[in-house]
Amino acid sequence: MSTATIQPRKKASARKEATDLDELLVLFPMTSDEFCELPPSESVKLELLDGKVYAMTRPSPMHQYFISKLHAVLTQWVEPKKLGRVLPDTLMKLDNRWTPAADLVFVAQRHLKRVKKKRIEGPVDLAIEVLSSNKQIDRGTKFVTYARFGIGWYWIVDLDGRVLEEYELRGNTYGSPKNMPFDQPFKPSLFPGLNIDLAALEW
Repeated sequence: MSTATIQPRKKASARKEATDLDELLVLFPMTSDEFCELPPSESVKLELLDGKVYAMTRPSPMHQYFISKLHAVLTQWVEPKKLGRVLPDTLMKLDNRWTPAADLVFVAQRHLKRVKKKRIEGPVDLAIEVLSSNKQIDRGTKFVTYARFGIGWYWIVDLDGRVLEEYELRGNTYGSPKNMPFDQPFKPSLFPGLNIDLAALEW
């Protein structure tokens, strides 16, 4: 890859979208189709955000453990009921400038045709991000972008605070969160009848 440079800081916005991206290492500009052809990186996680490739630090083992356990719980619920598929860390092309990769996504049965060989093309039905060192991106840039492209549900998991925030799309933005502490059963509005013991998913 070419030599990485740090983008200069910009004036803050309501959701600090520009400032959020300024905190990351930007490698080079690229389209979504070009980005899809890049070889995978073992050292950093790459995402295309607003037409630029950003390098993010790899998540911690505790982060990955929680994601793997949540993946299993959701898969065991949705697949027998033929509700759709749950996928971890999968590229999602939203347009020619945006190809993020949420920690975990759910694609409803009626939208499975959006899942292609190398990526998902179009919005998923649920995006899940577990906060890590890039938490300003999950709460800022991705919060705005996921809503703008019509992702119906967004879960933000704060492992340090031991709480899951459930957001539902209302128009072109997310409404107030439903905050679920880990010491209470989480009953996702998207999956009626499912009860998730969040504390049991921790390291």
